[in-house]
Amino acid sequence: MKKLLLGAVVSVVAFNAFAFDERDASKLVRNYSEIVACQLDDAEDQKNQYKAIKLQSGDPGMKGMGELYVVFWEGDFGCSGGNATVGPNFTVVEHVGLASANPIVVEGYKFPDLDLVKLTGISGENGVLKIQGIAYGSNDQQHSPSKKVSYTLKLDGYDFKKL
Repeated sequence: MKKLLLGAVVSVVAFNAFAFDERDASKLVRNYSEIVACQLDDAEDQKNQYKAIKLQSGDPGMKGMGELYVVFWEGDFGCSGGNATVGPNFTVVEHVGLASANPIVVEGYKFPDLDLVKLTGISGENGVLKIQGIAYGSNDQQHSPSKKVSYTLKLDGYDFKKL
């Protein structure tokens, strides 16, 4: 009976160890951003700060291998300092390597340059990411962007390409 109970407990713990969702991706990227960026506190009023989107489901037979999330955050990547160094960042979290390992931040993904000052919405699935935001128009003053922008990006290997 003890072996059966121990087996059940180990199975539950093992199953829960591989449960990963948008909230976990957000926490992982928050920790990552605190290492690679500055001025994150300035972006806390951004309602989409650390917003995670599950962009690709993983293989259920392989404990979620291939599962991919994109997490948005604002901050001064690399701590450049100065005016206009805080900007939008998109970070990929992926379940790669061993099936028994947790998903990790993968830096090899490339995003195109986007004319984006503030994110107003983000969604995605099946390798397609949709981004809505605000950028500076030709007559806008500093700190007052008003031009609405929208982008659709498709994941192609390690590149996100504009559609």
